[in-house]
Amino acid sequence: MREPSLAARARSIGLHTQWHDAQGRAHRVTGDRLRALLRSLDTEAPLFAHGQVPRLAPLVTGDSGRGVVLPGLPENTPAAFEIVLESGEHVTGTARRDRAGLLRLPPISDVGYHRLDIAGQQATLAIAPRTCTTLDARLSDDKRSSWGLAAQVYALRQRNDGGIGTLSGAGALAEAAAAAGADALAISPVHAMFAANPGQFSPYSPSSRLFLNVLLADPGIVFNRATIAASMRRHHLPEGAVRALEGTPTIDWPAAATCRLQILQALYTDHIAGRDHAVLDSFIASGGEPLLNHAIFEALHAREFHRGPRGGAWTTWPAALRTPGTPEVARFAKNAARDVRYHLFLQWLARLSLNHAQQRARKAGMAIGLIVDLAVGSDPGGSQAWSAQDDFLIGLSIGAPPDALSPPGQDWALTTFSPGGLRRNGFRAFIDTLRASLASGGGIRIDHVMGMERLWVIPRGHPSSEGAYLSYPVEDMMRLVALESARHDAIVIGEDLGTVSPTFRTESARRAIMGMSVLPFERTDDGHFKNAASWPKTSVAMSGTHDLPTLRGWWLGRDLVWRDRLNQFAPGMDLAAAQAERAQTRHDLWRAMAQTAAARGDAPDITPRGADLFAESALRFVTLSPSRLALFPFEDLLGLEDQPNLPGTTAVHPNWQQRYPTGRRLIPDRADVRRRLDAMRTGRTS
Repeated sequence: MREPSLAARARSIGLHTQWHDAQGRAHRVTGDRLRALLRSLDTEAPLFAHGQVPRLAPLVTGDSGRGVVLPGLPENTPAAFEIVLESGEHVTGTARRDRAGLLRLPPISDVGYHRLDIAGQQATLAIAPRTCTTLDARLSDDKRSSWGLAAQVYALRQRNDGGIGTLSGAGALAEAAAAAGADALAISPVHAMFAANPGQFSPYSPSSRLFLNVLLADPGIVFNRATIAASMRRHHLPEGAVRALEGTPTIDWPAAATCRLQILQALYTDHIAGRDHAVLDSFIASGGEPLLNHAIFEALHAREFHRGPRGGAWTTWPAALRTPGTPEVARFAKNAARDVRYHLFLQWLARLSLNHAQQRARKAGMAIGLIVDLAVGSDPGGSQAWSAQDDFLIGLSIGAPPDALSPPGQDWALTTFSPGGLRRNGFRAFIDTLRASLASGGGIRIDHVMGMERLWVIPRGHPSSEGAYLSYPVEDMMRLVALESARHDAIVIGEDLGTVSPTFRTESARRAIMGMSVLPFERTDDGHFKNAASWPKTSVAMSGTHDLPTLRGWWLGRDLVWRDRLNQFAPGMDLAAAQAERAQTRHDLWRAMAQTAAARGDAPDITPRGADLFAESALRFVTLSPSRLALFPFEDLLGLEDQPNLPGTTAVHPNWQQRYPTGRRLIPDRADVRRRLDAMRTGRTS
């Protein structure tokens, strides 16, 4: 293929042939790199092949009260239409050509998914509200601003949790935080993982974003303590082993997961298997084919995984098992019906646990309640990609281009939606994923929200530097986010840290998709820290995230020690140079805080006591933001030094393994905790 036609082919499917890095430098994607990308994107053809008569897309989006463009229909298309609204009302009329020659429907005010008939063709007409559900809609009129906590669910401690935190722990923390005046609890992703492989436990590398991590389910939601204990005795599961796992500072995922699943299997065997269970059956029926496929995948994956290392990903399974719905898969599902129902039972228990946690949060007085986290992608060898292969970029990985923080670029070893697949299939995968996350929450945080506009895609087996940006139907996706937000009465937060186009932030703000203002990144062009009072009103104010040092850890340089141990410094940088740079940064931040009421006097020493003083001041500083919502990591409330995740490592640092060192009370009644809690509430409880 000649270079001009190569570039034209790339552009026709939304692949960028040039891009600009964070410093504004232009880069071109040409030659072999472009060919490798196009080979992996062979299913990303335009909606209609060259010479083919265009047809109406399966789903068309529009905004309430505005005309709706019907792209692709030829000029001689008959313009009479009929719309059947969700309410059952029929609307008829004539579409008109605008000055650009595009066919437009007249404004439709009714928000929802309607049926459109025009020129003998049908489509779903998704009419979105102008904005997502706003904080104004969730907070009382007399509440100027609010605050909440952000916590890792797996890290929470409760009695008899067997070494892994549960969603009941999240509900309990929500109650405790609500009692202190919080309106929200943002939780780590709770997506389905691989039950047969507990060694894969990063919550941002799930098997499926449609279903839940069964290891976070609390059997106590359905079974009382005596029933659980009886099943453990009957199946020779020692309570001493459970207690031993509960006492460790970090999670032994293989051991704790095995223990949790043994208990759940025992309860299933004793009380569910072979019995009629109307509530479970109703849940299974409501989940339909996607839920059944996930359960079949879990049972299949368990069998194949234990046969050897090639069984970990469905792409290496026997060909007849690589697609749901084949006779071989149906035969397996029939023969393994008991195991399949077990995985359905686990999903039911997990969903009950999440629903109950949200109910506890709202009953305790939280205006928002749980804010769930939607990961940017899923494991390409997981359930969601296996179940809906036409909807995913199976041959590509997603990540980030080379930049100052990561000169080689980043490969997250994840897949996500295919833009072409979304258009061909009426955005079903995206809508279903949004609904799965919003079903039990008062809000959603969309990881790497810029991915709705473009994503850095990398051919498998190639370094991340050989990737390119792929465009997504951002206008359609934003409308669907607003529509699902309104239907679930949930606020939307977009993780917009990194390189973001100005137009994307502008459009996000217009749609009431709140960004994130995170303390370490809120700086002027010359690198100095901004006054928090000047942070964007349209963002959520935050002291940190799971990928950043805690406040105490940052002041003490704990993260620098880890990076030195892991050889993570950029070329030309060493521990001494990094510590000298941190000293200057501490000075700059303290000066910014001292210019407000957040800090007083000189910067404290680099000691534990000094770190406490800094953390309290930093928390007060964040509350000065004009944002109506501030979120604070639970690690900062507890005064911890280590962050949950240190990007760039998967083995040495205990990523996603650290447990919160709380005792009988989730929020300890200690003087230092009370001081930090008071700092979080500064100006946020009016």
